[in-house]
Amino acid sequence: MTSVADNRDRGLDVEDESCRQWPLEPIVDSRDHRDDWYDLVATDSFDVGARSVNAGDPIECKSCWVRYDSRQRRGQWWISRANHERLVDASGWYILSVVDPETEYILRMSFVAASVIDQLIDERWTNCGRGGQTVEQYRQLPWSAVFVPAETPGGGRR
Repeated sequence: MTSVADNRDRGLDVEDESCRQWPLEPIVDSRDHRDDWYDLVATDSFDVGARSVNAGDPIECKSCWVRYDSRQRRGQWWISRANHERLVDASGWYILSVVDPETEYILRMSFVAASVIDQLIDERWTNCGRGGQTVEQYRQLPWSAVFVPAETPGGGRR
């Protein structure tokens, strides 16, 4: 089972790679504390496909394994409703990645407008209850909703 610390380390790896690929920087304050609803900010404007990312746009990084353990189930991104709604309201973005669980190599990574993810979620949220989560509602979105499995290493049927 993957720990919260392992998930955080994987997230930081994806953030670092994102900052190498695009003009982005992490959100930190003077005590090296990260903002709680997004991870990165665009430092310059640039195009992503037919859309433009503007300087100052907030960006949330999400990663998941291509497959989980021996169950062979495709990974899913965990999206907090409160953070997602703030990102949509701010015309923000997600960087979505799929990671190989054995090598921790990033297999797929893409910029996706939060408004596009909003259409995929379609207001279907799950209540967390009192299971120790820090949010009230979330949604798990399978990576196959964004990436074509046959075009993702390890993503096809087994």
